[in-house]
Amino acid sequence: MYDLLITNGRVVDGTGAPWFYADVAVANGRIVAMGRLAGRDARLTIDATDRVVCPGFIDAHSHSDATLLVNPRAESAVRQGVTTMLVGLCGFSAGPIALERVEQYRTDGMVFSFEGYTWTWRSLGEYRAALQAVHPALNVATLVGHTPVRLSAMGLDNRPPDAEELRHMQGMIQAALDEGARGFSTGLTYTPGNFATTEEIVELAKVLRSSGFAYQTHMRDYADGLLDSVAEAIRIGEEAGVPVVMSHMYPVGAKNWGAKAVAAIEMAEQARRRGVDVMFDITPWLRGGGPFSQCIPPWAREGGVNAMARRFRDPVLRQQIMQEIEHGAPGWSGWFPPQWDDMLISRVGRPEHRDWCGRSIGDLAAQRGQEPVAAALDLLVEDDGQFWIAPTIKSSADVDMILKHPLGIPIADGFALAPYGSLGQPDNPKSYGTFPRVLGHYVRERGVLGLEEAINKMTGVPAARLHFWDRGLLRPSLVADIVVFDPATVGERATYADPNQYPLGIDAVIVNGAVTVAHDTHSGASAGLVL
Repeated sequence: MYDLLITNGRVVDGTGAPWFYADVAVANGRIVAMGRLAGRDARLTIDATDRVVCPGFIDAHSHSDATLLVNPRAESAVRQGVTTMLVGLCGFSAGPIALERVEQYRTDGMVFSFEGYTWTWRSLGEYRAALQAVHPALNVATLVGHTPVRLSAMGLDNRPPDAEELRHMQGMIQAALDEGARGFSTGLTYTPGNFATTEEIVELAKVLRSSGFAYQTHMRDYADGLLDSVAEAIRIGEEAGVPVVMSHMYPVGAKNWGAKAVAAIEMAEQARRRGVDVMFDITPWLRGGGPFSQCIPPWAREGGVNAMARRFRDPVLRQQIMQEIEHGAPGWSGWFPPQWDDMLISRVGRPEHRDWCGRSIGDLAAQRGQEPVAAALDLLVEDDGQFWIAPTIKSSADVDMILKHPLGIPIADGFALAPYGSLGQPDNPKSYGTFPRVLGHYVRERGVLGLEEAINKMTGVPAARLHFWDRGLLRPSLVADIVVFDPATVGERATYADPNQYPLGIDAVIVNGAVTVAHDTHSGASAGLVL
């Protein structure tokens, strides 16, 4: 007897091949048969008539490292059809971290500043054990991030490492790989990642060679210096001899749209022609999203949030910081002109500031009777350096082109959240609606992607990138991570005004053979594994 039998569905198997009719049988957490199986005995049967049956979606870029510990049901992710996610991106992994740096990292690390969990680990292996102990509702893999490694070895010093410090960082990365990390990430607009030279990153990335895993980078500049940043990422992959993934690759700002997106893709294609394994991903929304602290001059961020706040209180330094935010400064990679009325606040650190969410910095500044740049500094101090913004920084044509390209895949770049409890504050809609948005907006409504093409980009391609050889496809003997959805109605409901809304059209989500979502309800299943 099968544990589960899904009948009458159109199977899109994750390879990119055309759909076909087949029933799918599951037993002991794996797919055991496909074909005409109607009438066979099963403990549970799902009728998928007029529905698509496909592999579970893989979110290859998530910042849910802490939120999964707060609420392991992973509501906003699994209800989208996500059955596996990768954390530890943009340089921010949960470990390894030196004991004396934990509190500073939790405060300054942004993706860890949630309430409702206890930090009990130091190594990445200990974090992975803590995560498995809470029994997440989906599968989780992690990278090792540059930020805690550098913070542990060098603090927040703005200088190259000496030979001993470099060896120490390499050893920490190797230990994390031995404990299960599936690659190495950097965040080169964040402190202290922005202090690292290309040469430092090359030497650290070389540790990946024996594993075959990729170097994944939040690049130094997505605005005027995008092409230099792409060149740096490719150079690191080429000199280190490892694959490279350019995270959320798109040009920022209207003057960079179009030609720079084309040029960045051409650079990636040229690198591949000479044997460099280059890939990229993108969030399928026109607004970006990230900590406002990125908009502070790098020198003013040195030393962490408390040191930054002290500079804001110094009249001379405050004036210099405001001038540079508005007009840039020589050598500041990543600066772009602020559009204050478009800088929506998408999440905050302190619960009492939740009413900021969905409002622009310009709007809040007018309410306070301040110039926007001055208000922005004060808001940042009041929120302990935590609030995030979501300005309109992408063009639709660029997103279409990057998403359509064979090297591009969609990512959420958000958090596993829930509209209740301590994670219930307003956030970015990408945390609730990214993968249904691809299927609704980009497939059904606009035809940017074909159905099979889109599912391949959300399943088979990221599975191969991360070496998930037993997931990402529908085949007998593979793990039963499966989504059943209605192609006629699937789509996001989340908006920037009302982000905490589950999507439409996701009928069932199966994780490791366990029905986790059905009929718009989370079953409470906790079958996820730390991979």
